[in-house]
Amino acid sequence: MDKYDIIKTTKTYQKVVDDFINGKMSHCSLLITPDKMSREIFGVVFASLLICQDKNDIITQNIIKHIHPDVFFLPKSGILKVEDVEFVLERLNYYPMEAECKVFILENFSSATVQAQNKLLKTLEETPNNVYFLLCSEKEDGILPTIKSRCQILELEPLSENALNIMLSEFMVDAKTMEVAKFYGRGELGRIEEALTDPNILSMVDLSFDIVKNCKSSNDILSFAVRIEKFKNSLTKFVQIYSDVIQEILRIKILNTSEYKLLNFNELVNNFSVDAILVLQDRLIKFLEMLDRFCNPILVIDELLIQTCKCKIM
Repeated sequence: MDKYDIIKTTKTYQKVVDDFINGKMSHCSLLITPDKMSREIFGVVFASLLICQDKNDIITQNIIKHIHPDVFFLPKSGILKVEDVEFVLERLNYYPMEAECKVFILENFSSATVQAQNKLLKTLEETPNNVYFLLCSEKEDGILPTIKSRCQILELEPLSENALNIMLSEFMVDAKTMEVAKFYGRGELGRIEEALTDPNILSMVDLSFDIVKNCKSSNDILSFAVRIEKFKNSLTKFVQIYSDVIQEILRIKILNTSEYKLLNFNELVNNFSVDAILVLQDRLIKFLEMLDRFCNPILVIDELLIQTCKCKIM
């Protein structure tokens, strides 16, 4: 089962298929998921369903390669601009070349300029019968309400446990790496593949565990600061992983269970009280905001470790 087949197992895609079969297909759909890879793959299977009912491998491969004459992936680079919408409007005047319809996949739509969205609005209000739009976005923020009101909203859910296990089984990795992929992946294709192919993800998870267990003094802070600096080019990712570890500890303290048996989260739960975790989570959010504002990363590292020590039960 490849990544395209896995996306087809989602309830979101199955709803699209049911609408297509029953003649209730919306001409304007808005796909919401933070995972870029999932958006890209969903766009392909969405177009394949409309163009060839997902029954022609050659046509589907052409869609994947972005060379089918009736399927358009925009923007070509960067954010969607007025020029991209003008390209769409020009293509609306032509009949499909090979299929019975045309499909426009517009990526990263929440970042589209207001001018581009407004220029597209009338077309979404009066979409021709042989034209379908899939607007793809990581979030709804940034999309004009008038655009959203004309679209069927498709919120792509995380992968099911069964689909996740099938995907992981195709990678030749050890059981712990698979568990890290589940933890880091959040049921999203792109994050799961990243965890399986980037050894730094496993190292960041291990370091996060080590900090929670063993960072207790000023000497420990200095030692761990040096180790974290190895990830200075991806410090935001490390802080997010550390935050996810703290979040999972809180979940275990409240529910008294863990989904990740091989990661031994239960060894960490007695290091914090629930109130201390809530304080630390609030600080971690601020640390991520500081990194977004390009604050001194050394300062962020030191503050993260100091706050961890302050919140721990000694």
